[in-house]
Amino acid sequence: MGYWRTLHLFDDQIFYKKVVRELKGENGDLTQACREFLKYYVTGGISHLSNEKINSLVEQNIRRIISISNSLDETFKIHHEFHKITNYDSQNLFLSNLDGHYEFCKFLEYYLFKTCADFNPHLGLGKGGVARNFNIPIKTLSYNIIEELDDWNDFLSEDRMGITNWITHEDVALLFLDKENLHFEDNELAEAFLSLLDIAYKNKLGFIMGVDMRENQLELLSKNKLLVNDLL
Repeated sequence: MGYWRTLHLFDDQIFYKKVVRELKGENGDLTQACREFLKYYVTGGISHLSNEKINSLVEQNIRRIISISNSLDETFKIHHEFHKITNYDSQNLFLSNLDGHYEFCKFLEYYLFKTCADFNPHLGLGKGGVARNFNIPIKTLSYNIIEELDDWNDFLSEDRMGITNWITHEDVALLFLDKENLHFEDNELAEAFLSLLDIAYKNKLGFIMGVDMRENQLELLSKNKLLVNDLL
């Protein structure tokens, strides 16, 4: 058995200009989004709960989301205390003791695909990432950018499920301009990645990577937020 990784289009400009501010509680209101999130992500749903209990859950989750969001750096990827820990078991212990980390990761997955990422079109990568489909010279832009995309950020994914990393539209543009270093032979995934890269570049979009995400729920969210038509 292994993890199922998928690659999706991502509007990093909306994310950093709007969504991050909402997650930090600086702008907007997460109440309705959090209520919708709980319908799908709470075991057994919330329809059997009283309005008072639902409102309490929503408020509790929003407090946790805002608190953790404000503990991240400007890239929204690095938690300074967590990323100083080098021991895997110590990292797991830190996350298990961080109040609301599970809810934060699940809401991040949900909210990014609600606001600034589309589940489809996507590229199914199986157990690996993008790099294994190419022979990339180490001292190149392509190597560095794809290494960043493939890098598994354990803070963003709870129990190795959820968002693992992303790159910006600027990274995509650099990768597109350096794609002569993406060498491959007879590889359908490599060809599909280059097709998605072309779409991302032309539409000034980034990429977001996830693992074992809740596909059934994410596909119910609004489609074609980033592209007029599903091009793949």
